Amino acid sequence: MTRSSRRTIAVLCGSLLAVALLVRPQPAAGYVEAPFTLGKLVNDSTNILLLQVEKVDKEKNLIIYRKVRDIKGKHPGEQVKHNIGRGGFHPREWQNIMAWAETGRMALFFHNGGASETCIQNYWYQTYAGEWWGMSHAEPYLLRSYAGKPEKLASHVEALLAGQEVVVPCMVDGDKNALQLRTARLQRMKASLKLQDYNAQRDFVGWGAEEFRAVQDMPGFAMYGGAARVDPGAVAVSAADMDGDKKLDLCLYGLGRAVLLQNAAGAFNELPLPVQGGARSAAWGDFNNDGKVDLLLATPSGPKLLLNEGQAKFKDITASMPLLAYHNTTAAAWIDYDADGKLDILLADGFRGLRLYRNKGGAPLAGATAWQYAGPLFFDDVSDAARLGDRGAGGNLKGDHLAVADVNNDGRADVLYSAGTGLLLLNTPQGFVPAANSGIAYACGNVAPVFGDYDGDKLADLFVPQAGKCRLFKNAGAGKFVETTDQAGALAGSLGHAVCAAWSDFNNTGRLDLVIGCVRGPNRYLRNNGNGTFTDASEEIGLSHRVFNTRGLAVVDLNNDNVADVVFNNEGQESAILLGSPTRVQPKVAGK
Repeated sequence: MTRSSRRTIAVLCGSLLAVALLVRPQPAAGYVEAPFTLGKLVNDSTNILLLQVEKVDKEKNLIIYRKVRDIKGKHPGEQVKHNIGRGGFHPREWQNIMAWAETGRMALFFHNGGASETCIQNYWYQTYAGEWWGMSHAEPYLLRSYAGKPEKLASHVEALLAGQEVVVPCMVDGDKNALQLRTARLQRMKASLKLQDYNAQRDFVGWGAEEFRAVQDMPGFAMYGGAARVDPGAVAVSAADMDGDKKLDLCLYGLGRAVLLQNAAGAFNELPLPVQGGARSAAWGDFNNDGKVDLLLATPSGPKLLLNEGQAKFKDITASMPLLAYHNTTAAAWIDYDADGKLDILLADGFRGLRLYRNKGGAPLAGATAWQYAGPLFFDDVSDAARLGDRGAGGNLKGDHLAVADVNNDGRADVLYSAGTGLLLLNTPQGFVPAANSGIAYACGNVAPVFGDYDGDKLADLFVPQAGKCRLFKNAGAGKFVETTDQAGALAGSLGHAVCAAWSDFNNTGRLDLVIGCVRGPNRYLRNNGNGTFTDASEEIGLSHRVFNTRGLAVVDLNNDNVADVVFNNEGQESAILLGSPTRVQPKVAGK
């Protein structure tokens, strides 16, 4: 195929792609050089072989590959020689390939007579036959641009040749430069030898990265997977089973956008939300008791209530709340403040203090096909009656985080508002009352305190991440807390710039451990010793080997193996999912 004909096909394919995407709006328009699916590429190749770099000459831009094995057909030689050159249509093409080319690296070679394709580390380039195969260009193809390692692609190709259908991640973006820089979004597409043409409606599966891959330098974890990037302004992550398949799904959010990630057993597919923009908090809760968790967001333009309609589809029903002129909602949380079994809504607003919306209950109208109510509102504003609002508790304070727990074990949910130096509000029959001399005091602002019973006395204790020295408060009962940081072992020292944390029985000992997220430094794992002290075991599990610049995290069991996994929502880089290693949960025996 000549270069001019390739250009003609590119224009035609771009037009066809635009029409196809109108049928299914999720995939973004992408750069396409040729209308090849992975199935067509495999079908049209006379032979396919897995290669390993044997020798590299970076002065002359030469790569010599050694054949590892034939996957389709039989290549006559044991070596494949590529002359990368300094040409190409893009200034970074040959530089990218030569930067990748190191002895021992793998590649997959799709041989088809004159023009052939080579897949290298998340990158593709085309060559023409000769003693030295000469590179024509290195452009990422929408459907041929498998976004993963060649070793994994080889197993997909073998599955296709065996007559199976696979789901593969491919790069997609309207900006060709983003493709070249490897910053484009990834879509997951079905591929088989039966799928020779591109059909977005038929083949699109969802957004998401490559399947999880083994982690070599982190003994506490078995697998690693990339997740959606929510920059700018990553905030946090929350988890819930939103589709009822017994697997926890994720919501990653930041000031730029909020993202739903559906747990698809081996990958996390990105799903659309019915609202645009970012969020400052996101909380899951089944407010209408229909067995499906709904999503409550705090956004700069006010709260957003998203009804779960089933099958991971959500509807914006914010109009069911008695909204005031909100412009600066800083936090939102579910709370059953009156213990009636129905979740109410608590909001923090920069101008109107804390607002409380009581869930009136009820059900959709009989025979309704959409979410409709017998009345215009599903919630009542009871802020004043609950002694909140702009004239009530916390009305003169502005905070960015809400934590809910029954701190005095009276059956009522209490609230910690991260405003001032930390405001603890006790839930009484007369409304919310600031706890007098609670003993809690910390530096508020972009930190997320978490409640957890670390000492097993059935009282919710409090951990506060802080830059430098974090804070641990033991619950003494009756709304009183005592700081025990200096007596808590590793917590007494500096842990870096900590901003978030999660309590979890990380090693299955029956005690709550701490996973701490830090910016500009490694994240931490503090093991609970069971005597009121903690040991920094970050090195032991390999967590300190990577810096994620984490703003939010969740510790949950994503693959139902009874081993805690960790999700890091990171700033300045992709988010990360680490699946726990089963060997980590074996408690150490003293002296061994």
